Amino acid sequence: MSVVAEQSYRNGEVSRNEEVGKRFVVVCTSARWLYLTPKNMYMLCANSLFKTNRGRGKMKKVTILSVFAFMTLLSTASIGFALYSSATPWPMYRYDVAHSGSTPSDVPNNNNTLWVYSAGASGVGPRSIDATPLIVDGRVIFEVTNRVFAVVETTGVQLWGYQATGWLTAPTYADGKVFLGIMTNAGGLVCLNASTGQEIWKQDLSPSFVMGSPLVSDGMVYVGLTGNKTVAFDVSGGYKWEYKTDGPVYSSPAADGDLLFFGSDDTKLYALNVSGSTPVSLWNFTANGAIRSSSAVAGGMVFFGSDNHTLYALNEATGELVWSWATTNAAKFRNSVSVANNCVFLTSTDAGKIYALRADVAPGNYTETDLAIRNWTKEVPGVGGWLEPVYAGGKIVVTSTASSFYVLNANTGTTLWDRESNWYPGYGPAIVADGRLWFSMFWSDPSYTLNLFCIGSPFPPTTSLYRVNAGGSSFDVALETNSTVTNFNTTALETQRKIGFNVQGIGANDMCNITLPDAMLSGPFNVTVDGEQPVYMAEPASNGTHTSLYFTYNGTIPQTIEITGTNVIPEFPTIAILPILITTLFVTIVQLKRKRNK
Repeated sequence: MSVVAEQSYRNGEVSRNEEVGKRFVVVCTSARWLYLTPKNMYMLCANSLFKTNRGRGKMKKVTILSVFAFMTLLSTASIGFALYSSATPWPMYRYDVAHSGSTPSDVPNNNNTLWVYSAGASGVGPRSIDATPLIVDGRVIFEVTNRVFAVVETTGVQLWGYQATGWLTAPTYADGKVFLGIMTNAGGLVCLNASTGQEIWKQDLSPSFVMGSPLVSDGMVYVGLTGNKTVAFDVSGGYKWEYKTDGPVYSSPAADGDLLFFGSDDTKLYALNVSGSTPVSLWNFTANGAIRSSSAVAGGMVFFGSDNHTLYALNEATGELVWSWATTNAAKFRNSVSVANNCVFLTSTDAGKIYALRADVAPGNYTETDLAIRNWTKEVPGVGGWLEPVYAGGKIVVTSTASSFYVLNANTGTTLWDRESNWYPGYGPAIVADGRLWFSMFWSDPSYTLNLFCIGSPFPPTTSLYRVNAGGSSFDVALETNSTVTNFNTTALETQRKIGFNVQGIGANDMCNITLPDAMLSGPFNVTVDGEQPVYMAEPASNGTHTSLYFTYNGTIPQTIEITGTNVIPEFPTIAILPILITTLFVTIVQLKRKRNK
């Protein structure tokens, strides 16, 4: 090769510059790379290599090349927002597979509203948020009639939504998946990706409906059907078996190891051994009324209520009656109980009393007036009924069917604090997780507006790491915040010395503390929130290699944060990529010449 000329290729035209004394020249334009020989010009554009005879203008596509080596030249950031790590989650209906209704989480000491999520108008009547939400992996997942939502646990910001074909049961979480039963239209069972809300699989169980929350235990999914049976699937949606009953199954199954328990309208409680490929009946117990309450298993006993105002405690292994307890009214015990510390906590939607009974009482048949079985009873004036109780950290949380909920001392029944509302409670009881309390309310206007409330103190900040590739180097940016962060981007880093992201918090003490590598972007800095100065901006803190910027804002609505620096990493120098480019093009040209010689 002899003297060649430097050329640029732009808008389909080739322009000649003065010759330079090089054997070859590589030119970088904004989007294309050129390799020049005295005879031909090669242009690498996107993933294609084009060839033209110099001066003739028309280019010919000669081969496809991988340009992975050049992708790192783009300024991009990997989205890495970190959700809160749930220490004491609530992963399913009644907390666990035994349906104990008992969690080690503590209850907030006050009724401070942390955030409210509005699911909008349902337009279908007073169903509200029908069932118990679940809290897991920093997400709150709940159903509203025929929709499912996931929101950020710390802020209530929506992550995803899913539209189902019918009204849904309470969700159950297991291994990154969410399982829900379909109660109307074409009944069925649906499995969603907990991170994205994407449907993974769905089973059509029509003409039967699933009225109780699915149970997931040891890789299996169990649901009761109105078509007089309980059905088992594996977590991938594969059908395994069904067990027929003499009446519809409205309750959610409970489990203890290989034992499965569920009740039916045929007045029987069934116990199955499900360790094999088909279920084996261990025993069944006949009650004095239909059984629609879900069983709770604790201390070697199974507890459940009947429609004939009676609570039963059976020996888990044999099905023999240990004790029963009946009220003096005609209440239907369709609520599941909570069991903790040798105490059974019981409520009914038909009765205004809350009961705390001794689980270890002597065998026998008891009534409401018997003191031997009773720890305490509480009646709240004006309350006609209660949703299911929850035991949490030595306290009982109960939601009335009117417009209030109460936090009680579990040992005495004394009210610790309560909350009245002008709204009406959802059909699902309040639940407790990570030291906060969640409950649903609706407003009985024509549209039936639906809200989910989070009660408690603000969550601590979480720290997210974002990998930024710029100027041929990689940098880690640490972002500590108590808000939800979206759209972290560095597209304007090299051109405008600016990075940006969106935040949405709870509107009180919202903050960010971002740590930037000085080699990537250095100060002085200007920080804006929706184009305005932050509520508070601390003096930048530097350790010589990184600078931290701490600022606050009020973020109940999405806001845009922009951070502009003074000095940015230089563009990746052309000389640094010459060896890669030259090698790639040289190999291609050699291959083309060999083909021509053949």
